[in-house]
Amino acid sequence: MDTWLATYLDTVDAHTHSPPRRMCPPSPLSALALQRLRPPSSAAWAEFLNASANGKMERDFALLTLTDGEQRELYEAARIIQNAFRRYKGRRLKEQQDMAAAVIQRCYRKYKQLTWIALKYALYKKMTQAAILIQSKFRSYYEQKRFQQSRRAAVLIQQYYRSYKEYERLKGSFLTKKQDQAARKIMRFLRRCRHR
Repeated sequence: MDTWLATYLDTVDAHTHSPPRRMCPPSPLSALALQRLRPPSSAAWAEFLNASANGKMERDFALLTLTDGEQRELYEAARIIQNAFRRYKGRRLKEQQDMAAAVIQRCYRKYKQLTWIALKYALYKKMTQAAILIQSKFRSYYEQKRFQQSRRAAVLIQQYYRSYKEYERLKGSFLTKKQDQAARKIMRFLRRCRHR
């Protein structure tokens, strides 16, 4: 029998406190054998790998015969190992999923924050444009109103000025007629005085 396998079976026997080995060794996968064992040394691993590479390991395992009870123990041990491995893989998968979910949530929060900032900026920009439009319309309305008031004032001033000029012209012509009549009267008086 291979020295590594013999060492392993001796270790199992030592942990299980079983009587010395029979011709057919007890299953190394019994319930107590599943307890934590000391890992094999580097030399034992090298021997194991060399043995499996040249087929010696397969020949040694082919010589092992298991009873029905040992076969059940073997299947039960395999089931326990598979369940433990699945739990281990599930836990690692869950950790990876949790990390991925955290990354996704962080990215989504960042995206949401950036979207909110972009939305606020777009709203601010629209409000600014609306304020500028309102101000420009108000200024235009105010300027138009002032222009209309100035125009009305100018028309009124022009009307007053024209009426004043007309009044002055009429007054001037009235005075001229009076002066003309007075001048005629004076001329007539002077002619009469001369002829006498």
